[in-house]
Amino acid sequence: MGESVGGGPADEAPVPLPASAGAPEVLDAPRRKHLVVVTTRALAKGESPTTGALIRTKFWHPRDHRWSENDFESLEHAKRLFIEESGWTLRQEQSLAAPLAFELIFEAHRVDFTRPSQDDILREVGLTPEGVNRLMQQVDRGRRAQEGEET
Repeated sequence: MGESVGGGPADEAPVPLPASAGAPEVLDAPRRKHLVVVTTRALAKGESPTTGALIRTKFWHPRDHRWSENDFESLEHAKRLFIEESGWTLRQEQSLAAPLAFELIFEAHRVDFTRPSQDDILREVGLTPEGVNRLMQQVDRGRRAQEGEET
């Protein structure tokens, strides 16, 4: 009994050999999915150091093992940053029983939480979040002073 290329008996259909042309050499490893539940709430007047912020988001950050809170101008602004900058996918959105209160469920990948934090990046270049805020206030004061001179 003769053998086919695939190694089975001659009366069985030959097993085709895998094509090498066009096949990727390295396959991407599957990325572990992670669901992130983000809640929002309205900010009280003067509660936020961020000018123009109306809402605060909150979610559990698995890398930092703490709650992450950020202030945004609007729900749309928050969603845009989570989607475009973090690369998350919005899976569900529902309003809650308070003003500007929502629950957003995003799909993220575990690798998204292993990147250095903004604080880590700032410290690497010799800055702190407080130092950046002071620098931004200086820039704003300079811009306002320059606009005042032009008018």
